[in-house]
Amino acid sequence: MPAQVSVSRLGPRATAYVQPDGGWFLNNAGWITGSERTVVVDTCATETRTRRLLDALAAHTATPRAPLVAALTHAHGDHTNGARLVTDAGGTVLATEAAAEVVASGPHTYPSVFACTTWGDISPPETTETITAPLRLDLGGTTAEVIPVTGPAHTDGDLVVWHPDDGVLFTGDLLSHGVVPLGLHGSLSGWLSTLDWLTGFDARWIVPGHGPVTPADQGLVPKVAEYLTWLLDTASRVQDPNDPRADREARARWPHWIDAERHVANLHVAHAEVHGYPLDTAGALKAMLAATGEETISLDL
Repeated sequence: MPAQVSVSRLGPRATAYVQPDGGWFLNNAGWITGSERTVVVDTCATETRTRRLLDALAAHTATPRAPLVAALTHAHGDHTNGARLVTDAGGTVLATEAAAEVVASGPHTYPSVFACTTWGDISPPETTETITAPLRLDLGGTTAEVIPVTGPAHTDGDLVVWHPDDGVLFTGDLLSHGVVPLGLHGSLSGWLSTLDWLTGFDARWIVPGHGPVTPADQGLVPKVAEYLTWLLDTASRVQDPNDPRADREARARWPHWIDAERHVANLHVAHAEVHGYPLDTAGALKAMLAATGEETISLDL
């Protein structure tokens, strides 16, 4: 069974909700509370996990009945599958235009890649409000900023949520901590530029999309940037993204990062980007599954 979630108060208003070990579909979420409403950052992969998230929010806030605004950091299902529960409770869902389009066409569970029997009801919300520019939300006594990323990065529709009062930055999957990032739906070079942009926030705490919360001065941004740079550099010097030497090098350089099968998929992404041809997503996923030695990846959610 998955490990117990961790609820960490990072300041008077901001709280992180961390689902160990941060691997496949075990994302982080969180919330920022005011006297009038609450921003919940992302939902979870399954109906049950999202209900647990919302129950934890209610149990750890002084205003459990305050209206909810869910800000989705990107479109991937581990962060968005529970959004319907927010609107069913009378709340609002925010996302970038690109992310909202993907969420509305879901849910996307990729049964050819993942085996899971515990999704529950993860039908998408009937409406998602879209943002194209930074949005400052008055929560009552404090504000939260929902800021779209300019251009493709982890995906083509990322955003971050920033709480200046507590110095907490929720990055979604722009950052992962101890987990191999996955770049199938964005731009590695754009992602690198976005990481540089993240360093401009005067953050004290970073809540990554997966893995432990970290103080902002502990070097998580440059660690992820080093990995993305390595992918692009390696792709420029190998003829075949399936070159086993590249995969072995990645596993040796980042031996403690979980979900190592993602390295080969990322090499496919980098090779297509560097050499200027369309990514064969199905081929990248096939190579990733081959790296696991299994027909599908079994999810214990």
